[in-house]
Amino acid sequence: MEIEELYESGERKVDRSHFRNLVMIAKADGPMGIEEKNLLNKIGAHIGLSPEQIERIIKNPKQFSSNTPYNREERFEQIINLVQMAQIDGNISDKEMKVLEHVAVGIGFKSLDEVDVESIIALIGRGEGTDGIMDELLY
Repeated sequence: MEIEELYESGERKVDRSHFRNLVMIAKADGPMGIEEKNLLNKIGAHIGLSPEQIERIIKNPKQFSSNTPYNREERFEQIINLVQMAQIDGNISDKEMKVLEHVAVGIGFKSLDEVDVESIIALIGRGEGTDGIMDELLY
């Protein structure tokens, strides 16, 4: 653990945990492809992780703890990102679905049945971003 991690806010811990979960999905069906790596870098930068933090989490995601998001919107935003990662290569493997189910429960859903994965995939395919998907399915 780095010294700055000792003094992180709860929100930063949740962000790092979310990134950890994305890495777990990306690695679920074997070595990461370029699309997965690019999406990880994009999301990592968006949530304020440094390139060094991104690489450290990618190298050893299990070293980092899991933290539950504080509210329903954060949970839903995270599950959208996780589905994006799982389907980035064109399909969601059984291994990715298993990890997705495990992570969904870990971030506060009772099961993956609470999440309309099919609709999220359809909206991603239609070109909707996270905000558009949230507007469509959450509110």
